[in-house]
Amino acid sequence: MSRARIGLVGYYGYGNYGDELFRVVFEKIFHDCDIITMQDNPSRPYYNDDIKEKIASLDCILIGGGDLVIANYWSDQYFEDPFLAKPIYIHGVGVPTWSGIDDKVVQRLAKFFNHPSVRYINVRDHESRVWIEQKLNPATPIDVTADIVCALDLPKGLERKEGRVFGLITRKQMPGEIQWKNVRALCDKARGLGYEIKNIILGTGADRAADIAGLAEFPYENMRTVESEDLWELTREIGSCDVIASMKFHGCVVSTLYGIPAIGMITTDKFRNLYGGIERPDLIAHHTHANLADRLAPFMARIPRLTRNHLRENAMRGLTRLRRRMLDEVD
Repeated sequence: MSRARIGLVGYYGYGNYGDELFRVVFEKIFHDCDIITMQDNPSRPYYNDDIKEKIASLDCILIGGGDLVIANYWSDQYFEDPFLAKPIYIHGVGVPTWSGIDDKVVQRLAKFFNHPSVRYINVRDHESRVWIEQKLNPATPIDVTADIVCALDLPKGLERKEGRVFGLITRKQMPGEIQWKNVRALCDKARGLGYEIKNIILGTGADRAADIAGLAEFPYENMRTVESEDLWELTREIGSCDVIASMKFHGCVVSTLYGIPAIGMITTDKFRNLYGGIERPDLIAHHTHANLADRLAPFMARIPRLTRNHLRENAMRGLTRLRRRMLDEVD
């Protein structure tokens, strides 16, 4: 039997940590298939002129994961009409409802989601399912499972040295947007509790360069910075911490999978949904909150193994359903 050819659509090629881990998980699940990343260019035009020829060579298209269902902006990357020439499987997507709505964009999304070529839709939280059902009239029932990265095979954390390590994960935002005084207070408290501060640049490629540039606003003298182009090295750096504070969602997800409590420093839907799902509202915070440092207690409860196992099993069940549905139909 020939290997199925799957076109992969998503935010790939920029070096964003979570998205690159999505690709790792998809390659594991579809190990006996050929996965072809559809995007040719990192900026517009995202696809070369031969996109229809490329689509013709595929058996199906897999779109996901991440916050791709953007209601106020059309990106020309994720839900393009030419894709509908093949069976479409959408997995692990979310809706950033905080971004607002443009009615014309919602109409274009609805045209795609209710097309008969869309055979399967999976989202990573209940709120995204409700939004899609209410706004887009999808062509198929919507499945909900844990984030794709929860199915990752984690590498062992780096060998530990003596002492406790507080991991700080930041990201570049608009100049002056991040309230660094609150982040500094959090780091100062961590140092007062005996932690070493380790700043993890959690990105590769262009994303890594942007994160480094963003740190120019935060010349904190009492931390060491680690960076790498190797996803596994970055993941092991997370796994060697005792506590994390992160502005990046998948910094929090991977920390959780290691059992490490991670203070989220953003309060968008996906952060709240993650911590609501594992019953850890104490980890929800924001860099603009003056009491950010209060989220760090002298003794931080770890994430129980039972919780971590549930996340992994839930994510794997969804991916198994995706594989079975996809390969049964393209055979």
